[in-house]
Amino acid sequence: MEKLENQPIKPVKMNVSKLLFFILSLIQLTFQQGFCQETITVRASGRYFSSELTPNQTRDRAIEEAKREALNKAGVAESISFTDFSYQFEDNERFKEIFQSVSSIETGGEIIVDRILSENRSFNEFGNMVVEVEIEATIYRHKSEPDPSFRFSVDAVDEVYQNGDLLKFSFTPYQSGFLKIFNITDTDAKTYLLFPYTDPFNPALNDDPDRLFVKGKKVSLPDNPAFDHGYTLELGNPDRTQEFNILMFVFTRQNIPFTEPVNFTSMMRWIYSIPLDQRATEQIGFVIKKSRN
Repeated sequence: MEKLENQPIKPVKMNVSKLLFFILSLIQLTFQQGFCQETITVRASGRYFSSELTPNQTRDRAIEEAKREALNKAGVAESISFTDFSYQFEDNERFKEIFQSVSSIETGGEIIVDRILSENRSFNEFGNMVVEVEIEATIYRHKSEPDPSFRFSVDAVDEVYQNGDLLKFSFTPYQSGFLKIFNITDTDAKTYLLFPYTDPFNPALNDDPDRLFVKGKKVSLPDNPAFDHGYTLELGNPDRTQEFNILMFVFTRQNIPFTEPVNFTSMMRWIYSIPLDQRATEQIGFVIKKSRN
């Protein structure tokens, strides 16, 4: 899904003052010291063999084995499990393969692979491909349990859209809090911050980054007058026939700034740094299909 199209508004150059930068840094530091989860960096190895999977799929399985070892080294005994999308797409297995790391659930801790230190491929005596990897990973150990009362609902997101369709949905929080929505595509997990949207040249297009969503109040998004028709859905590559997307909703009790360059890894690090009782997340998948002429 492409980023929002700019409206014909004269560009305005935005200058960020040193004072504002200091304030944002102080807020972020305060959050990290008071709320951040415990992190541990570990190295671990994983090995997987297969006669049916592709080399990349076998590699992914080896990385998952390394993740399990890393969690065990960090004292997190619970192994990783993955939620199963209920959507019945034509290529549902591909959808789960692309986004399994987004939907991973770990009751004792969460993990980010920082680096793949080594990777070796070979064949055993039975003709199976064997992939061995060594990773360096950061483990986020949970200090709290999820709060079941801190949640929200999202309505009106369809499973399939045609290229050029408009996306509009409703968001209802069961407690008051702050919202961020990320859009992740299946092209190298390219990630955008959909809400609050920021355009450094056209401030009239910006959403309020400090907006408080009030308990029980249903909100239709987008609600910026510049985009009240909806978010325009377009294939990132016009030569493709379809594109898989995920909307990652992250709802937090505190207004926690997201200040890093937007990409998949920075998004996951930001989410994992927030204690379970301070956040609620939901992933909603959809497909954009090429319109039939």
